[in-house]
Amino acid sequence: MSRVPDNRARLDHRVYKVWIEVLLREALRRSPAWREPAPAAADGDGMGEFARYVQRVAPVMLVESSLPYAEHLVMELIAERGSFRDPLHQPSLLSGQWQTSGKRPLSARTPLVLSFHEPNEWHQSLELVHDIETTDNPVLIGCDHISQVPAEFHRLIDLRLALASADADRFDAIFETLFGEPLPDAGPEDGRWRDFVTPADVQPPLRLDYPPAEAARYIRQRVTSRLSRLEVDDAPSIDELHGLGEARRIALDLKHDLRLALQGRLDWSEVDRGLLLVGPPGTGKTTLAKAIARDCAVKFINASASDWQSADGLGLHLAAIRATFEDARRFAPAILFIDEIDSIGNRETLSGASQTYQATVTNYLLEQLDGFAERGELVVIGATNDEDRVDPALRRAGRLDQVVQIPYPTIRALAGIYAWHLKAHAGAGRLADDVDCDALGRLSFGLTGADVEFFVRGAARRARKRRDLIRHDDLVAEILRRPRDGAGAAPFDAATIRRLAVHEAGHATLRLLGRRGGEEISYVSIAPRSDGRIGYLAAFDDERVSMTRDDYLHEIRVLLAGRAAEDLLFGTEGVSDLAGNYGEHSDLAQATRIARHLLGVSGLAGEGDLTWYAALPAGLHRPVETAIEPLLREAYETALRELEEHRPLLETIATALNRQQELDGATLRAWRG
Repeated sequence: MSRVPDNRARLDHRVYKVWIEVLLREALRRSPAWREPAPAAADGDGMGEFARYVQRVAPVMLVESSLPYAEHLVMELIAERGSFRDPLHQPSLLSGQWQTSGKRPLSARTPLVLSFHEPNEWHQSLELVHDIETTDNPVLIGCDHISQVPAEFHRLIDLRLALASADADRFDAIFETLFGEPLPDAGPEDGRWRDFVTPADVQPPLRLDYPPAEAARYIRQRVTSRLSRLEVDDAPSIDELHGLGEARRIALDLKHDLRLALQGRLDWSEVDRGLLLVGPPGTGKTTLAKAIARDCAVKFINASASDWQSADGLGLHLAAIRATFEDARRFAPAILFIDEIDSIGNRETLSGASQTYQATVTNYLLEQLDGFAERGELVVIGATNDEDRVDPALRRAGRLDQVVQIPYPTIRALAGIYAWHLKAHAGAGRLADDVDCDALGRLSFGLTGADVEFFVRGAARRARKRRDLIRHDDLVAEILRRPRDGAGAAPFDAATIRRLAVHEAGHATLRLLGRRGGEEISYVSIAPRSDGRIGYLAAFDDERVSMTRDDYLHEIRVLLAGRAAEDLLFGTEGVSDLAGNYGEHSDLAQATRIARHLLGVSGLAGEGDLTWYAALPAGLHRPVETAIEPLLREAYETALRELEEHRPLLETIATALNRQQELDGATLRAWRG
């Protein structure tokens, strides 16, 4: 019984060894600099010649390979064909802190192996460099990429060998070596599956002693099954997505560029290679990434930073990250989606015992993201609920530098999401005629696409239990019975939606009445935002380098116009606290800051007033603080009068927002005339 695991380990080792040998032979053919002046050895494969070169020259060699421990197998292959002074059974492995030759004498010409696949702290790296320079030992440095190797080692490297992935031709050679026969011809439908075989696919049929034809069928089925899991044919297209706002337009631009790059009509350096999707849970970050992959017909690699973190220990954690990026590169062209990327941590906020651990993980992820030009046909998309928890280095140029906000969906978007999730039921004849997606969207406002999927699933369950069609009442029941502590928030009622529309319409109306005529408005929305705010007027950045007193006062009136609109349309007793909510981001807080700046900093407090109060001792600020309230009250009264004069415009915007939840700047400017 004890021989079974030994045999299994021996066979598994043989697979890796043959794999590496095929790749090494090709790498040696591509690197003629090492060639011996004498004719090639009788073995004809160049390996014996290479072994003699290593024995004679004792070079420092770099082997780049994504396969674990590839450098050890390369050294084993060299040792089998060479006659080193000390027979090589176990190469001397240098990892962690270097044991100098003074502490552990090394026999000359004994091959040494250094592995840099995982980050180590080389506290004595300069000493190690010196020892390598002053010994006659052949040294083999292993890594995924040379960027993982400390810079001080680079000048030592005599020979750099990059082991390519095993494509179809290389796999054919590997298969024939292992199974003794050429790979059976699978016909024209064979496809590209041979480009994606890994050693783990070959090990089982070899251990089970399958004949070549059966082994080929096993390997092909295993690989094609894995490839099918990377397809996203069941995802919606970008055109079928709803409620993503600016994110949808960014996705369409990426889709256009990706298609051109895949067709060879656009250089990959011109394509956005990294996105960071930011939005509350359930708003469609994963769905958007899948939609891009589907529309571009590329593979979709789904990863999660929290899953990486579940690995036991730092080494396995880093190995999980490395395996994900290896898969993504192997299956390119592809989109690599990393969910919950904020769980990696932000080094600016780390503290305590986990600081070193998390910093090491973050640095390793940065290494994997670096070198976009060498990444090939790969786009990386990260997702988070909280942008502030993502390390700033991950968002720098060349990494996840395109930050895309995913908002809560509008009523219209929710109706479209209901229609998408109900489409399959309708096609199968399981949907009643009374289902009204528009009404469901209104009832669900404030919730997410994930909530909608949950409601549809629950409604289908209710219908199955009755052995009946899915009715409108089933969906309404799911929406109204949703527990408050579940995913998503309680939906808004019609009165709340109306109040939000009136409030934001006030801001938009005063913005339209400014001297810029609302040219700065991008859109106005009453959909909830990921930071907790409800209602938002998006304006282009103000590029003015200076402002007049009237400019300051107009900005204050715009901020107070939301409250003024409620005052005008609901009456003084009907005004809500919307203007004061959300702390430092509230309308009142922003208006107060502008007023304080106007009165105490700008030099525009009044006629001839040139005092900069902010530079004075705190006790002399009192005149500024005393003047803020009267200034705000006067601005509020002016905003009320302006809204009263343009009440038809205010009500038009409020009605449209109540119905659609979002209006763009062009529509608003058209109504102003």
